[in-house]
Amino acid sequence: MRPAGGRCAPDLPCISLLLFLGCFCSTLVLAHSEVRFDLEKALTHDCPGCYNGACVNGSCVCVPGWIGKQCDQCFGRIKITNQSTEILDGPKSYQSLQKCTWIVENEAATLPTTFRFNSFTTECGWDFLYIYNGKGVYQEQLAALCGKMEKPIELMAPSGNAVLYFVTDMAANYPGFNISFEFDRCPYNCNDHGTCKVDGCHCEDGYSGSSCETAHCVADENPGPCLNKGFCDSGKCNCTSGYHGMYCQQPIALPIWNPVVVTGETTVQRASHASIVDGLGDDNDVIWTVGGYGFSGVKQDMIVTFNLSTRAWTPIQLADEGSHQPENRYDHTVVKYKNQLYMFGGVKEGKEVTSELWVFHMASRTWELVFHGNNTNLEVPPWAVAGHTAHVVKQKMYVIFGYNPLLQQLPHVQVYDFEEKQWTHTEYQTYGRFGHASILVEDVPEPYILIHGGKPLHSNISDDLIQLKLTGEMKKLSSNPPNRLMLHRAVYFNNLMILTGGNIADDCFNEEMMIYDIACESWVQPDRTSFKQPELARYGHTAVVAGKEKIYVIGGFNGTMRANIIEFHAAKCHSASRPEECQNINGGVRCVYIDSKCQKYDNTRSVKPDFIAVVKNERRANGVYCPESKLKNVPVCGEQKDCVACTSQNGCGWCPTENQCLPSDELCLDTQAILTTWEKCAAAVSAAGSPRPCAMAHNCYSCKLLPHCNWYIDAARPQCITVEEEAFLLNERRAKELDNLTKIGSGFPKTPHFYPLPLPQTPNVTLCTLAGQAACEEATSCSDCMDEEQRKGCMWCPSTERCINQEAYTIAFAYGQCQSWVNEASKCGRESATCQDHKTCQECQSQPGCGWIDDGSETGLGDCVQGSDNGPRNSSIEVADGQWFFTACPACQCNGHATCEKPARSDQKTLQCKACSNNTTGEHCRYCAPGFFGDARNGGTCKLCECNGQAEDCDNETGACYCMTKGVVGEHCDRCDTKYIGNVTAGDICKYELAVDFIFTFKLKNDNQDKHVNEIFLFSTPYKRDTDVTFQIHCENGTAQVALNLTSNIFDGHLGFGHTKQMMVHTTCDSKGLRRVYLANDPGYAFGTDANTTFYVKVSNFTTPITIQVSFAQSPPINWVLFFVIFAACFIVLLVVAGLLWMIKLRIEVYRRNQNRINEIEHMASRPFSSVRLELTNPYTNSIATPISIEPCAGYKAGVYTLAVRLPTGGRQTTPNGTSGLAVASALCMLTPSQLGVLTAPDNSDNRNNRKRHFRSFIPFLRNNSETQM
Repeated sequence: MRPAGGRCAPDLPCISLLLFLGCFCSTLVLAHSEVRFDLEKALTHDCPGCYNGACVNGSCVCVPGWIGKQCDQCFGRIKITNQSTEILDGPKSYQSLQKCTWIVENEAATLPTTFRFNSFTTECGWDFLYIYNGKGVYQEQLAALCGKMEKPIELMAPSGNAVLYFVTDMAANYPGFNISFEFDRCPYNCNDHGTCKVDGCHCEDGYSGSSCETAHCVADENPGPCLNKGFCDSGKCNCTSGYHGMYCQQPIALPIWNPVVVTGETTVQRASHASIVDGLGDDNDVIWTVGGYGFSGVKQDMIVTFNLSTRAWTPIQLADEGSHQPENRYDHTVVKYKNQLYMFGGVKEGKEVTSELWVFHMASRTWELVFHGNNTNLEVPPWAVAGHTAHVVKQKMYVIFGYNPLLQQLPHVQVYDFEEKQWTHTEYQTYGRFGHASILVEDVPEPYILIHGGKPLHSNISDDLIQLKLTGEMKKLSSNPPNRLMLHRAVYFNNLMILTGGNIADDCFNEEMMIYDIACESWVQPDRTSFKQPELARYGHTAVVAGKEKIYVIGGFNGTMRANIIEFHAAKCHSASRPEECQNINGGVRCVYIDSKCQKYDNTRSVKPDFIAVVKNERRANGVYCPESKLKNVPVCGEQKDCVACTSQNGCGWCPTENQCLPSDELCLDTQAILTTWEKCAAAVSAAGSPRPCAMAHNCYSCKLLPHCNWYIDAARPQCITVEEEAFLLNERRAKELDNLTKIGSGFPKTPHFYPLPLPQTPNVTLCTLAGQAACEEATSCSDCMDEEQRKGCMWCPSTERCINQEAYTIAFAYGQCQSWVNEASKCGRESATCQDHKTCQECQSQPGCGWIDDGSETGLGDCVQGSDNGPRNSSIEVADGQWFFTACPACQCNGHATCEKPARSDQKTLQCKACSNNTTGEHCRYCAPGFFGDARNGGTCKLCECNGQAEDCDNETGACYCMTKGVVGEHCDRCDTKYIGNVTAGDICKYELAVDFIFTFKLKNDNQDKHVNEIFLFSTPYKRDTDVTFQIHCENGTAQVALNLTSNIFDGHLGFGHTKQMMVHTTCDSKGLRRVYLANDPGYAFGTDANTTFYVKVSNFTTPITIQVSFAQSPPINWVLFFVIFAACFIVLLVVAGLLWMIKLRIEVYRRNQNRINEIEHMASRPFSSVRLELTNPYTNSIATPISIEPCAGYKAGVYTLAVRLPTGGRQTTPNGTSGLAVASALCMLTPSQLGVLTAPDNSDNRNNRKRHFRSFIPFLRNNSETQM
């Protein structure tokens, strides 16, 4: 019922103060907090979008549990007792670094409380919503939700009470969630097939599941839940031909996933466990499941078995419970050899990656430690790994890749010989990976292992498909899989590689089954309706082939720990009657049409290609139809065996390290670019067979294991380089350092100061720790983890007390184990998961498992301890009424250094502290006053800063002094910085020596290093006896006071010691600068080394930022007469030289012009010539002109026709006297075919006929010169 006077809009936030009394708009959670405000003030101002607060004086004042300018971000704790509300992270997308806790309580609970997730979208792997059953986080954990939910789900808290804890990181922001809940209700109301009890749904006969969602047969011969004319028989549906599945719901031409109805108690709730099948491949098989990660508060047996015939789980009891046995672990592997289970690697107790090898004797039910392992000895295997895979071939176990805390993703395959009990390894030129899936293909002449996906160190989840032959060869198969996956599982089933589940990056949970056709070397394009299965949306599960050709998927994680088993049935080949139908069946089986019927493919049976395949030119692998559209360039590229042949094929490229030809759009196994041109093949030949490239080692440890490499510590970026590169860089550095020292001169120390050198070339990896390159996993505390002098790129997880490399965070905490993380040393105390480390109520309640006990003094003193809303976790702690605070804090929070003023209003929740005592300050007396340091929280003491008189203040927490003099450094300002001279502890000052004739610039910034500096001391000693000294100083971006003293051993011409004279006092320096000249002939002082005359400069009273430029110079005076004489002489010489050069240039140009003219005349005179005889007997006119010569053009398509023509006579017999009667006429005409037949190209030799000769032609160098000019 809405209170009178309040008004709410359905799509707008409440605009009345009565929002806090009962008006719930915009579907926001306002909890059970009682907060009151001055109604008159609240109504006189407008605060648009004040979602979870009241408008006071124009500002939005938030209710407890909310922050932000619009009170739109959840933060802190909210207690909810009203089931009509909804739980939201806020009205908008959530922000970075939010920590929100909702305590949902139903004091009268008799049945479970059910939460409905109407919408949910968070960043996968980073932003989690944790749900606990009960009033605290120390009871059973129900979920760690992240990612995106495609449809609403319901989750039950059996106790009726629950704690929801939401935490975000610093990166992406997502829409968040909308959660509703109801008291005294089971999920989905048991689907109307059961009764809700305290422990959940009690289902009717014929139904099972946590919410009675699975129907099964009860009475035989009845249809029951069976479809398509199926009937119940022996407790399950007996399907007619043409259908299969749990309810006969699927045609046999398509595959089907069925839930397995488990009898008895379910005990599998775990992920990253290991499963193996023991049996003969029938319905009596037993699935052994070992280890795995489970939520806190959930009982978990180390080994459990599932019997396919009884459909029941059975915990394995050891023969001697007190015998030596392994700790629980996850991300390990288990293989079977001679009726024994071998367990290797994994993560123990949630933090330690181990190299232990255990064997479980199945007959005697006992454990035995075969190999203890040394996790820090990296020189020989076995190496500690997690997230690896393992297979047994004959008497050897092959352990593939995995994550090692020191070496990161391991590029090795470790091999253990069961009979010899020895370890060996093989290193490959590829990046290791975590969480990949692999299968063993052993029913072929040369067994091999197929590896898919996984997470390399410095890249996204991979989609590589790698073939590892047991002979040692590894190559990448060009496959283009549909998804990139991690923590998925693969099985070898019906000559196919079938992948299920997996982490798919942003989408988090993969619900699609992926199939790789080994015969066709391609991925099967799935039918989305049959290959997608919502129940497959999980990772960290196991998958095994058991029973009569069935796949079982067990456990896993999808926000909750899955306790169910699902069963896969492949399609049936005999459902097809025609060849086209047969080859289109791809649901977990490969079918071939042989002997006029569709049969399951058998790679051990040789099949000849049929007539249709030959006619259609179809590519077939032992009878299997392989569509060409899916193969692209794979067959063509794969057939090339050398670099030149590979790069000659269009669309192919060569990988030198693997000696493999792939399509050019892919990357090699070592992630290097593929070679696509044959010119680079020569270098590829030399690269083939070469050792692993140094650049593939990403840290000191992996680099030190490569004998031809060394870890080079560079200030910009440490890196692994070859020994030859190391020698070159060292020589280059030394040369630069010596050059710098030469330029510096006497103003700096003469001792060479080289950069840190590379580590000695030795396989001893302990040197990495000594050189400040320690691995993150070696740190045991937050401060150690954040020590950048020892290690870099690390993150500390307080809830697991584990230090991890930033690149490995998502693989180390894939199930939300880390509830917060630290990447700065200053956050270690604030983010600590140990309650006792928190000194205030607010900090205490930032951790979901901590509560505050007030001591009753009303000064804010108390203790932070583990607990829940009921009280402290330790029942022996006695707490008086009203002194336990779990969702609120005491009104007086003065940290024991003051009492509080009396409240101005009766409803005031936070009181104001009186004057702080004990050298403290702040609103809650939580900080030390200026000049003091310490931790004043919760009654802490503040000490006086110890700064040797060089600072007036220090850091109020650490006591690090803010040194006021430039060059004074140290926690207590107790030493001089490099290049500064002095002894602070002896009362001396730190001075910087200014070399003469150099300009020095001091740029003081307003950063942590310089912002407190207000003075600097300088000195300079002139070394020239008879030269004046010039002192100059400029101050940019500010002003300063300058004082200058001069000391000397000679005073008024007499020897003495330490005579001092003030030369400048309190002189202001600004951007215009100061300049003073001190004469060498001053009778008072003498310069030079004997006099030891020294100038001391003090620059003070400035504020940062400021730039100070200062110099002392001893330059001799300029002789102006000599200068102008030299200048005039140089100028005259320059003019004379310029004149001579100009004359020479003119002579050369005249000569060149004459030569060009001579050459042109010669060329014209030497043109070809000839003569022709004309006989003119009787004048007549010819209609067809006949040329007397033809000069063809270069292309022989046209030519210059020359003809003899008669000139007009004017009607007389001859032309007038003195004029010619004949003329030669020319025209450009097209050549005829007949003319082309007789025309030939002219002779280009020097002996051409009919060309005039000159004696130059017979002199080679003159001839060449003349031809060049032409």
